[in-house]
Amino acid sequence: MKYLLPFFLFLFALVSFGCDEGNIDMDNDGEETFVVTLDDISYNMSPGDYQNLKLPSGSHRIIIKDENGKILEETSFNVEKGGLINLARTDYYIWTDLYGDPALKEQHLKEDWLKIGNQTYFGEFIKVEPESIYKEKSWDYGLSEDFPSDLLGWQLTKEKYILKSKIFRKDQLIAAYNALAKESPTP
Repeated sequence: MKYLLPFFLFLFALVSFGCDEGNIDMDNDGEETFVVTLDDISYNMSPGDYQNLKLPSGSHRIIIKDENGKILEETSFNVEKGGLINLARTDYYIWTDLYGDPALKEQHLKEDWLKIGNQTYFGEFIKVEPESIYKEKSWDYGLSEDFPSDLLGWQLTKEKYILKSKIFRKDQLIAAYNALAKESPTP
């Protein structure tokens, strides 16, 4: 019995420190390779590369070069909680959905049609404009996380619901939306 407390403390420490994730998604959703220097640490970011980084709150300096060493951008940005570094300045989308009674969607979501290319998608979407290299986090799930299929432990009813959001690359949003449409029963 006297060994249970140290065992649980060890288990807690293992879970707490072993699952340390970063607060920044640095993503190259473009077609060029970039050499990125972020606070004096260099990263080679090929097309499609993604890094999850831990950056403290405060100001950070980033220099983005092409493969030949030409500086494409040199700027600073401020981190509060965390967010997205959009290296290629492509479009990202935040999709918000409701967990609970689907009848509550109309009341609690701002769903509308979004056109991407020549297709339209219905839901609550916010397009993250690529003007800035850094976007502070306003979503629940990052690029490497999935929307949960359900929220275990929550008793969701007509009175109890949860809104959750996830950031997507454009192609990931389309794939997730189409996969969900295939799963949904048709009336």
